[in-house]
Amino acid sequence: MSLLEENAEILAGMQRDGRDLGASRPVDFSHIFPNQASAKDFAAQCERDGFKIDVIETDRVECPWDVTVTVEIEPSAANVTSWEERFDTLAQAYEGRADGWGFFRV
Repeated sequence: MSLLEENAEILAGMQRDGRDLGASRPVDFSHIFPNQASAKDFAAQCERDGFKIDVIETDRVECPWDVTVTVEIEPSAANVTSWEERFDTLAQAYEGRADGWGFFRV
């Protein structure tokens, strides 16, 4: 299953559960990093690009640093996938990777 298909399936499930996905809303994209320096560098780049970010240290042994990037978009499969791929590419440049998305701040 492609990332686009996976995101379409997730959004369809949310819609079946009664979520209104028609309006633009904040979507949170999570990324994980092996160390604080990588996480902070990625976060700084996202912040320079105008995105809201949140950096936290978790108790995970592997990749304990989480960076959440929030984007205001209409939550369609195409939009979510496009942003997820964009942020994943950027995270990889800082030794990180994408770790999902959602509506965490709702």
